[in-house]
Amino acid sequence: MLTEKFIEKSFPKGKLTLVGGRPAIGKTSFAISLTISLAKQSKKCIYFSAELQEQQLAKRYKLQIDIEEYNGIVSNIIVDDRWEKFNTIYMRKQIEHYQPDYIIVDYIQLMTSDNPSSDRNAEMQAIVRELKSLAKDCNIAVIGLSQLNRCQNEASCFLTPNNFRELSLNDLEDINLTCIYRGDYFRIYEYDTNGEVIYGKTKFITYHDNSPEIIYLLWNHETTEFSMLPSVMYIHGLSSSGASSTVGYLRKLLPQYEVLSPDLPIQPQEALTILTELCELYKPEFIIGSSMGGMFAQQLRGYKKILVNPAFHVSEFMRTQLGVHDFLNPRKNGETQYEITSELCDNYQAIEANQFADITAYDIKNTYALFGSQDTLVHGYDEYINYYRNVMWFEGGHRLNFEIIKKIVVPLAKMIIEK
Repeated sequence: MLTEKFIEKSFPKGKLTLVGGRPAIGKTSFAISLTISLAKQSKKCIYFSAELQEQQLAKRYKLQIDIEEYNGIVSNIIVDDRWEKFNTIYMRKQIEHYQPDYIIVDYIQLMTSDNPSSDRNAEMQAIVRELKSLAKDCNIAVIGLSQLNRCQNEASCFLTPNNFRELSLNDLEDINLTCIYRGDYFRIYEYDTNGEVIYGKTKFITYHDNSPEIIYLLWNHETTEFSMLPSVMYIHGLSSSGASSTVGYLRKLLPQYEVLSPDLPIQPQEALTILTELCELYKPEFIIGSSMGGMFAQQLRGYKKILVNPAFHVSEFMRTQLGVHDFLNPRKNGETQYEITSELCDNYQAIEANQFADITAYDIKNTYALFGSQDTLVHGYDEYINYYRNVMWFEGGHRLNFEIIKKIVVPLAKMIIEK
């Protein structure tokens, strides 16, 4: 299933979004998965299908979900296969009648303009203008599937937004541009750390100011379903980053997961906001937080998590370390230093004050803490046990190393997932 946050982020209301892809890469399968996810979220969608008839689409839907699920959501999916009528004049009438939250056009190169032209380029330019106006006027998300041009270097050409068939960059102004790319489609294989081919790993690419942003999806070749690639999140400690050695070890030991490892902003409220948004976007299978990261992880309600030597009151330590410090690992923004001030310590203390509020029964059951018997830096056991019950001790200090991650953290994580 595609998460609600992924859909909201990728397909904004009031805008035209194009989803590009090569023939048979799975554009229609993606659109079906998208409408299923929307329907499960009680959102209504009109699917304008110029390629497949309604009965053919129904069969494709029933590959991805069972008949009972299909019957439960089909009222939120309106399939329109009258392709000979597909222009925005007709679509406006359907929107007015059904009042959908989203519409999907499969695919835009099979549409006609409201004012047909014998010049194909002029026709396509008119179609995208009309679809943009449709999205804006009706204040709904309009999603158009689109063919892409062939290019010499299949891998690199997907990283630029100028490959939509019969459309130039000027035609694509003020359009949300995305595409799907799967390496194994082109026999360009990705391998996990154990040397096994990763089949179905798909890049959903969104272009922002000509720069690609990638979210990984998983395509199931048997059901044709697209879903979020299973993920885990690692939250680093003070002075660290998302490029720490711990992240590398987790990627090596958990090759079947995408390991999310954001660089945390130094301001705690900003950090917590980013973490919350990432959780909503990816819905990670579990979260691992170390030291200060354990303090943040504990506050992410509704997720399975492991807190490693959690520093619930990192502000107390920070007050002894006022001044400028070096980051221990590289950061994506290139920053190498940060400053601890009294004001920053106050901000952390404010975050810490209510960190144990609103703990649910699910959190108590699915939160685990690992404490190093030789940790001389942080002592969070007594406070943790006031709220939670799952505790393990290990022979080690404050920092994780490969052996501890391999023999203790990863086996515990797998056990938690399988619960």
